[in-house]
Amino acid sequence: MSLDFLSRALLGNVEKYLAAARGPYEDDIKARLKAIDSIWALGEIGDPKLMSKLSEFYSESDDVLRVNLIISMGKISKGDGKAGPFLLKVAASTEETEPVRAVAFEMLEKIGYPSSITNLARSRHTGIEKGDIVYTGGMLGSMAGWVSPDLPVGHSGLFLGTEVNNGRINILVTDCIPNYFTPGGVRNIRSWYHFTHHFFYPYYGNRTTPVKPTPVQRKQLVDLGYKLGGLGLRYNNTHLTQKGPVSFDCVGYTEYIYEQVGLNPTDNSYETGAGWPLTPWEQFIALKPNFPGRPEPTYPLTNVVTHPHQGLITGDFIYLPADFTIKSVQVPEVNTDIRPAPAD
Repeated sequence: MSLDFLSRALLGNVEKYLAAARGPYEDDIKARLKAIDSIWALGEIGDPKLMSKLSEFYSESDDVLRVNLIISMGKISKGDGKAGPFLLKVAASTEETEPVRAVAFEMLEKIGYPSSITNLARSRHTGIEKGDIVYTGGMLGSMAGWVSPDLPVGHSGLFLGTEVNNGRINILVTDCIPNYFTPGGVRNIRSWYHFTHHFFYPYYGNRTTPVKPTPVQRKQLVDLGYKLGGLGLRYNNTHLTQKGPVSFDCVGYTEYIYEQVGLNPTDNSYETGAGWPLTPWEQFIALKPNFPGRPEPTYPLTNVVTHPHQGLITGDFIYLPADFTIKSVQVPEVNTDIRPAPAD
């Protein structure tokens, strides 16, 4: 299977999703996840010829897709900086939401382009509400697997807000990851880079309980997240104490914080059993997407220079040369029909 064939198939997944009459924000979760995974995979392929197509997708996309598109643009243009003008316009625009602008600033830095703005103005749009649960995932597999199966939603965190620092916007997230990472355990982080494990995983969006938290509850969620993220709490590799209070896993951590303010993201029946009782996917699908709205600026990407792709990065974070054999690893199939009982 050639790179060109895979690129066309992946582009087709995104085009099909964007062209569909989806109605409410999330009409077909399976097609949506496939589009997100496809955008991620196009960034991993790294062919500069794809840049103009990703730019076309941008104006039609919501914030979740935009975050993934910006990350893939940055990966594709790393070394030549050709996405710099596009990303700088996104970073500077008050019509973009702050989480989207934050990832644009990060990718500007990654590609070696100026990544701060004097007298930076805040955004007019919220994007992600403080206290929402945000999701990323894991990618293990061959390029052939990127075309069809859905990838697992593998990690959750609590969104604490955004900040302006040194002429750029940062996101603020608290999450819990294995202790061998730096930083590891329960932590407060200030970048998409750390939340997506160094941009190796797609971003799957922000969600909350079907009955949304009140403003008071949202403040309690954020305050508790800040507090726990500074206590040096640890990750539990056995998943036997998912919800702490001393050691957690990622999904148990976000579940615990919500429960402390009187909310219950996932039915309690999913928190018992052998192995990993409550999974990030079960929590993800039990919650509802929270999307206050999005702006619609369009930034044409011009003067794109094309050259051959430079290689791939696997789910094990190993850089592979361009002649890497496609058969090496496999993507797991994920059952997207798992639907826990609605939260109380």
